[in-house]
Amino acid sequence: MSSNSCSAADVGSTFWDLFARQADKRDDAIAVVYPNAVDRSYADLRRRAEALAQTLSNMGLRTGDRVALLARNGPWFFDLLLACARLGLVLVPINVRLSPAEVAFILQDAEPSLLFCDDTHRNARTTYAGDRRTVLDMAELEAFCATTHPARAPAPAAPSTIVMQLYTSGTTGRPKGAMITQANLIALAAEGTVHLGGFTDRDVALVCLPLFHIAAADWAVFALASGAKIVLLPEVVPDQIIDAIAAHGATKTLLVPAVIRMVVTALEQQPRDASSLRTLCFGASPMPEELIRRARAVLPSAELIHVYGLTETTGMFTYLPPDEIAAGRRLLSCGRPFPSGEVAVIDADGARLPPGEVGEVIYRGPQTMAGYWRRPQETAAAIRDGWFHTGDAGYLDQDGYLFIRDRLKDMVKSGGENVYPAEVENVILKHPAVADAAVIGLPDDFWGEAVTAVVVLRPGQSVDLADLQSFARPHLAGFKLPKRLLVRDALPRNAAGKVLKHVLRHELTDESKPMTTNQFQGVR
Repeated sequence: MSSNSCSAADVGSTFWDLFARQADKRDDAIAVVYPNAVDRSYADLRRRAEALAQTLSNMGLRTGDRVALLARNGPWFFDLLLACARLGLVLVPINVRLSPAEVAFILQDAEPSLLFCDDTHRNARTTYAGDRRTVLDMAELEAFCATTHPARAPAPAAPSTIVMQLYTSGTTGRPKGAMITQANLIALAAEGTVHLGGFTDRDVALVCLPLFHIAAADWAVFALASGAKIVLLPEVVPDQIIDAIAAHGATKTLLVPAVIRMVVTALEQQPRDASSLRTLCFGASPMPEELIRRARAVLPSAELIHVYGLTETTGMFTYLPPDEIAAGRRLLSCGRPFPSGEVAVIDADGARLPPGEVGEVIYRGPQTMAGYWRRPQETAAAIRDGWFHTGDAGYLDQDGYLFIRDRLKDMVKSGGENVYPAEVENVILKHPAVADAAVIGLPDDFWGEAVTAVVVLRPGQSVDLADLQSFARPHLAGFKLPKRLLVRDALPRNAAGKVLKHVLRHELTDESKPMTTNQFQGVR
């Protein structure tokens, strides 16, 4: 392993320290490659971050102030992340796939001093400008990064300082800001760079998943912590992913199974050289055995690693090593925790369950977030006695491998995105033809889970999937729109009137039972 790889022994006290150590060692080595842009070295990243931090300091921003980013993947993410780490500010990356109303809610909640937007959000100045918020574009960000100052930027804050605030929906659909500290990132880097393929300064890490999600941000953190090169793509396009692997000799990447399926299919249809890839990490859901087989056939040099985690745990905290997957063992498991953390499964009373028994999965370790921004009650409910309660149901086997069985919060994971049924149901119930509705996730080879709307119609009314999607689109992000529609005469409910979603899932996934429906539509 290269001497420039990250380890627990050489990690600094802040994320800036971690990056600066690599910048000192690597200097002119290329750090970020992006289409149609000049390659940036580690020295470039450091110089730009220092200039940006000083400019933001001169503007009056201080430790703890929020800086929001509404933009697709681009080098600007690293400018802002590193400047925030340098100055002790908090970066708030916003999902560009959210509707304007959803973005507005996050901005109102986070109260950032600045909002930076890329060219695809030119209307942001009028849409999102506020009394205490300045909206700037990428040209202005570039000018900040190019400015020279006589004084150095202030020293970064303590490891407990919040460096990122990532929004994750709750069971009610209201987004919550998970506060990630500098210490969280350092703990993650110390584990991920060692256990997920062994990152070194010789690696080329392909990042194509959106950086406003914790998984992609994790992958970029691993690369920066190791002095590796990052090949960044603006969006997920299978052919561009394959071409980037070949053109840049990418050695490691992180994808969700839905994207892996698209990449594998593209390689099957048009074989290309992807032999440089050594590590293919995947998360969000297990990969079907047939997809594992196909991936190994077209990417024979790549070892597969399954990871599991949440935004609140700074992303991945368990991993299934490649030898388990290669041997065909525990393919539905997401592995064991990193050595610095601990995983347990508990019952409703909080008692630990023995191997094989299903309960709530909880995590304790240095990657646990500081809490939810301005939500002390929800923080207290999520983090109890140092344990983060995931809301996921699962079990541990005799060897400590974790298996996720279901989601206690009814969350649907579709194409790597989290979808909460209550939010979708609230919109569907506003449709004039709909009398009752429930939203569930059904297994799907393409999406992982397909967002499925089960509706009861008003007398004499009708609705099809396209109509329902069109109605909901102004209110919901595209990934939250139903992919399937089922019309029923009634929804199964208990005595208290609660919809029995487990009954719906069972009926719709049990092929031995006829479905009592008059309409079922699906899209890919």
